Amino acid sequence: MLSIETVRFGTVRFQENEVIEFPAGLPGFEQEHRFLLIEAAESVPLKFLQSVTTPQLSFVCAPLALVSPRYDMALPRQDCEALALAADCRAQAASLDWLVILCFARPEEPTANLLGPVVIRRDVGLGVQSIREDARYSARQPLFSGSSTEEQALCS
Repeated sequence: MLSIETVRFGTVRFQENEVIEFPAGLPGFEQEHRFLLIEAAESVPLKFLQSVTTPQLSFVCAPLALVSPRYDMALPRQDCEALALAADCRAQAASLDWLVILCFARPEEPTANLLGPVVIRRDVGLGVQSIREDARYSARQPLFSGSSTEEQALCS
């Protein structure tokens, strides 16, 4: 059994097969490739993408379907390949874990990154942050109505 000492969760024990490998890292964190998906009972429905190599790095996430129920779950070919999916992976997209990274620059007005959802294929331990090629979604989508554009400028 492996373990890491995290800032948010203290000591986290895990098996190697629980690690999610992000072959390209995450935008802005390209050197970070190995994460755990932590689902704490007291934080449901939130989940945490915890770096295995940088204990102080953890992203707060929410299920995409909860934030945007009608989201178009389309994956570009390169993301299908990174997740070791068949070339036409649209049919398989629904079986993947789709998460959005949340930003709390102003805690009373959180935002969600719908432009780049995190997509995880747990059965093989692979993940990717899938950046949309269109402009249908925002990287700073307010979670609640009334969020200001000033707050949106604080998170990238």
